[in-house]
Amino acid sequence: MKIGLYASMNNGDVFIKDIPYIAVDGGLEHLHRQSIKPLCAIGDFDSLQHKEYLEGLEVLTFPTHKDETDTELAISEALNRGYDEIDLYGVIGGRIDHFLGVLIYLKQHPDIKITLYDDINRIYLLPKGKHQIDCREYKYFSCFTEKTCTLTLKNCDYPLDGYILESHDPLCISNQCHGILTIENSEDLIFIESQRIGGTYGE
Repeated sequence: MKIGLYASMNNGDVFIKDIPYIAVDGGLEHLHRQSIKPLCAIGDFDSLQHKEYLEGLEVLTFPTHKDETDTELAISEALNRGYDEIDLYGVIGGRIDHFLGVLIYLKQHPDIKITLYDDINRIYLLPKGKHQIDCREYKYFSCFTEKTCTLTLKNCDYPLDGYILESHDPLCISNQCHGILTIENSEDLIFIESQRIGGTYGE
């Protein structure tokens, strides 16, 4: 089952409206703007300007000083409710430390499909294996590894055949795929797809 979470950064409108959502702190305002009533609102609400939006909602309030971020708490709540696929908005941009923390959550939950969205990008953990990825909407991609990864790429501008990708190697930044990308990776990858180019391969 799929659920959406919207955190405090304004990452534009959601792509799928007909799934349930959890509002994460100030993300309630972004859902309200789109006329989406969430299942619940969660957080310390330090970034929520319109507290009146909480009226009539199930509200899970946490202190400002805590070990978990509001986003981490929302992911746990979604998992506790039985959801196994999460579309996550409102975490790309703003404070880099929070964004890097969200990437850690992807690695903490490798069995859960968590996809981060903003208006031009989607980011997710691509598990090791062989994959066919439809690139007609998101033409550009980059990938990164933490472990030494044997990588093969086909149907793209810069194909690879059994390339040994290391964690410190930036080779796989900004490639372009054509139709269906074939990728075979021996380790999990952080996979970033983009709708338009922002630089050239190798820069």
